[in-house]
Amino acid sequence: MERIADISIDGYRVQCQILAHDGDYRVRVTTRRKQTNGSPEDVVHVPSPLIFESEEEAERHARNLMLSVRSVRASGKPVYTIL
Repeated sequence: MERIADISIDGYRVQCQILAHDGDYRVRVTTRRKQTNGSPEDVVHVPSPLIFESEEEAERHARNLMLSVRSVRASGKPVYTIL
């Protein structure tokens, strides 16, 4: 699993990861609410339904996803802008 990017927005840390399984690649966006009181972070995993045949394609998709994150809802799900 490779982390592509890590940004902070709306009180969340947003990360994008590449997951490899049996020669296929998937992208997963993870949001973590920043906690100031030392309690565990709230984590939301948002998998992409797309499957890629190469790691390079998955990385390109992951970078585009991260560029399109505009905000994070209170539920932890990212809101994207179409590029």
